[in-house]
Amino acid sequence: MLAVCLEEFFRTGVLGEISLGMSRESVSSLLGSPDLWGPSNAKNVETATIWKYGDIEFYFSRADQLFQIFSDDFEIPTGGKTLHIDPWVIHDKMLAETLKAALDDARIPFTVQDVPTLPGVIQIVTAGNVRLMCRIELEPDDDFEELGLFSFCLSDYSLLS
Repeated sequence: MLAVCLEEFFRTGVLGEISLGMSRESVSSLLGSPDLWGPSNAKNVETATIWKYGDIEFYFSRADQLFQIFSDDFEIPTGGKTLHIDPWVIHDKMLAETLKAALDDARIPFTVQDVPTLPGVIQIVTAGNVRLMCRIELEPDDDFEELGLFSFCLSDYSLLS
């Protein structure tokens, strides 16, 4: 079992021993087979572009390189049977101000950016280049029903080419 801490992930952009650019084989050697994999049209786990361990999704390029670590379906992030996650202070619907205060307390530098395509949403980008998406205001015809943190993501799309 691999133990990871989200505080360090936000600080460094490395999830325990897992970093972007790693091969699928290297991720598999650390975590074993995923709990779930997809998309649904994938022929098998070896060719699936998404591996899911608990609440954490790993996205692989056609060249079998890890290009994204993502989570948007969590109450308190968990990692399944082979990935033990210390969630630090992270939970769904954590208010942006609370999250920013926790990052300040941990001395993790961050910036705050508007998300033009998502009114009422900001992204908090940490020193490790992890993007945390937070709803800060509700819109009248919005699918979101509550304020706060709803996803975090580290990606490097240059690994797709």
